[in-house]
Amino acid sequence: MAKLPGPAIPLHLRIVQFTLWLSRLALLIAILLVLLPLIIPYLKAGVSHAWIDQVQTLDARAIKWVRAASPVDLGGVELTRWILAGALYIVRTVLGGMRRRVKNAAYRASVQRDLEALQVAAPSGAGARLVAPIKEKIRKLDPGNDESRAELLQVMAEAKRKLESMSRDLAFLSIDVADSTKMKVGEEKTDIEHDFREYKNLVDSKLRSNGSLKAAWTPDGVMACFPTIDAAVKAAQEVISGLDAFNANVKLVRSNFTVRCGINAGRVYYDEQTPMEEMSDRVIDIAGHMQKYAQPGTIACPKQLIKPVQQREGFRDAGRVVDGYETYQWTRD
Repeated sequence: MAKLPGPAIPLHLRIVQFTLWLSRLALLIAILLVLLPLIIPYLKAGVSHAWIDQVQTLDARAIKWVRAASPVDLGGVELTRWILAGALYIVRTVLGGMRRRVKNAAYRASVQRDLEALQVAAPSGAGARLVAPIKEKIRKLDPGNDESRAELLQVMAEAKRKLESMSRDLAFLSIDVADSTKMKVGEEKTDIEHDFREYKNLVDSKLRSNGSLKAAWTPDGVMACFPTIDAAVKAAQEVISGLDAFNANVKLVRSNFTVRCGINAGRVYYDEQTPMEEMSDRVIDIAGHMQKYAQPGTIACPKQLIKPVQQREGFRDAGRVVDGYETYQWTRD
């Protein structure tokens, strides 16, 4: 099985780990220097080495200083050197334990950061299902155990693959009744209720017939998701065209129903089990903004969406920029 890369460790924890490693290395060198004089007599063995004499001189000064600070001997046996080496070894062992704890904490922090990033990227509602197995593995995680870490990485990799499989190119259509508040002024409540219920039925029928994947209604508007830009455009055009018969034969209030439509498309994370109203993405937001700035009886969308659309007839430059996008607008001839 190929080894999976581990989560990225935060910089400040990497610095702490390196500092502790450097300290332990320095303590190891200090221990060796403290014990080196014990083997110097064997090294000299009839050969004169200047560096050995320097080591002995420095060692004598250090031992003298330690002995003056805290003389230690047992039955006439000088223990200063061994006490010093032992103390250094204990400190090094303590730092080793600290380094392992910091390393484990760093790994857990990096895993938690990856988990949070996965939750943010996941579609609303799908995040809980994706991260549940990861949370269980984190709960049982032993950072010092290679097998435990490998199991966690496998679960995280599988969750990321599932998330990637949710990424789809989709189109979003936002429709809203123009001046709906003014339409209701002075009208009977029963007439208003009747008209808007029938209007909703009309729009729903056009959305379904053009393959809408899901939709979410506000009192007078709707945001719908489609598999293609063409389907979204056709649904919007049919709603606008269908209002002619609706206004002539169905509605009871004095004002005619007129709608503004906005369309945008892009790659988003899509989960069939997540309701439309819980989906959140800038692609969807821009569709809503396009609708807000559209003229009544028109469809507004970013310029770059028009080229791949089959029903391009009727789209013209709107002379407006929305969310940084040049806007084109469809108007029925």
